[in-house]
Amino acid sequence: MKILSKIFILLALCTFVLTACKKTQEIIMPGDTVGTTMVGVTGLSAVPTTEENELQISWTNPNDEALSKVSVSYTPTSGGVNVTANPVLLNATKGAAQKVSVIVPKTVQYNISVVAINKAGVRSVAATTQATPYSPTAPPVADLTPVFLKRADTLMTSLVSLYLNGKERDIWTSNYPFKDGFWNGAATMWGHGGAFSGYAAFKEAAEAYPTYKNKIAGSYDNRLLTGIDKFRNTKGGKPEAFAVYPGTGDERYFDDNIWVGLDMVDLYMLTKNEGYLTRAKLVWTFVAYGTDNVMGGGVYWKEFGESKNTCSSAPAAVLAAKLYMATNDATYLQSAKALYAWTKTNLQDPADYLYWDNIHPSVSGNFNSPLVIEKSKFEYNAGQPMQAAALLYKITGETQYLTDAQNIAKAAYARWFAPFNSYTMGESFRIMQPGHVWFQAILFRGFIELYKIDGDKTYVRAYQKTMTNAWLSNARNRTTNLINSDLRGGTTQTDFDILFQGACLEMLSRLALLEHQGLK
Repeated sequence: MKILSKIFILLALCTFVLTACKKTQEIIMPGDTVGTTMVGVTGLSAVPTTEENELQISWTNPNDEALSKVSVSYTPTSGGVNVTANPVLLNATKGAAQKVSVIVPKTVQYNISVVAINKAGVRSVAATTQATPYSPTAPPVADLTPVFLKRADTLMTSLVSLYLNGKERDIWTSNYPFKDGFWNGAATMWGHGGAFSGYAAFKEAAEAYPTYKNKIAGSYDNRLLTGIDKFRNTKGGKPEAFAVYPGTGDERYFDDNIWVGLDMVDLYMLTKNEGYLTRAKLVWTFVAYGTDNVMGGGVYWKEFGESKNTCSSAPAAVLAAKLYMATNDATYLQSAKALYAWTKTNLQDPADYLYWDNIHPSVSGNFNSPLVIEKSKFEYNAGQPMQAAALLYKITGETQYLTDAQNIAKAAYARWFAPFNSYTMGESFRIMQPGHVWFQAILFRGFIELYKIDGDKTYVRAYQKTMTNAWLSNARNRTTNLINSDLRGGTTQTDFDILFQGACLEMLSRLALLEHQGLK
């Protein structure tokens, strides 16, 4: 009986389930309209443009409603070159002709691959082709000219055309596009000096390359020296110096003058032309006039000013050290040591080895009032103490100077460089963060001076990659060859200051010299 009862219960359950199933309606799911396969692109072509290391890639998209994206990638046909960390991914329209320009890292042959992708992520078979970008150094003619020297020459030519040719007094204007204004749009001494620094670095980089050397000597040397001399005055019967504008009554800044003095002593060391040394000494006389024992020493920022700044005192130490190296006059070395020590004691942040901006009295006009430190930190205020320390180590051999320079370098690198994935170059590295490009150029001087001593390529290599990215990416305007303030690329800029462009010229030129000296 127990068995029969179990059978009746089981039959009852089955009847209930079958009945329930009959009452439940079947749900019909909509069909998936996206296919599980994807047709590839057709008509793939890759050709070099007239721009350095650029390829233009074109193709026709498949006529498929489900098409969503196309992926473009490139790989050298032989090893040894870094390529894109990620392919270029583009939105796509069915059946449309499409093209894209890419900057590849080197002038070698590349395998180009284009893949169509549908809305479900299904990828087509890759269409492939090969291409080699244009290079001004392509075989069969061997050309050992540094790539950065060619870039510097291109930028210098643009600057002269856009900021100098046809301008009043034959001195640099401040902006491109041209903006009329005070002194008919002329650049101040700061901007004028920035352009002159770019030229001076370019001239040094070109010394071993006759074509460029002769061009600079014939086209720029006398013209630019004559132009900058127009800023000299003897305002109020004080020592002669370079004024903000080329007028007898215009004010003078000590840091403006020191930047010019540094260029002049460098040009003297390069050419042994006494005229450059005379101008460097003229600047030093003005600096000495701006140095006293108020606040314990240091150099004022401007004539009749109250603050003493890192940007005047530290480069004054660099100028004194270079004048010592040029003349072997021990008084310059004494001044270099004293100025460096004062700046370090009064304006270095002991927490990170970087430098504050300035020190000044809390009550204007009262130098007996408590002193106040303006604690902003800028790249150039790391670069000049670093360069001064490196030069003093080179001259004296005292290890503390080298330690100081290395501490500043490490801190500056950590603060002003950030990880960056360069789509243009196809690699990741630490890049100079967006900031004041001229400040960045002055920081580079310190890194170079340290590199000459300890051989550590870390910092100069970061500049090399930063400026390569700037030149090859859309940070450079392909019509004017002027460079955006954001060296990473990806930004649009319509106004370009001569100060920043001179700084870019300086950095390209200093990289050209390093390239000539073996930096690869």
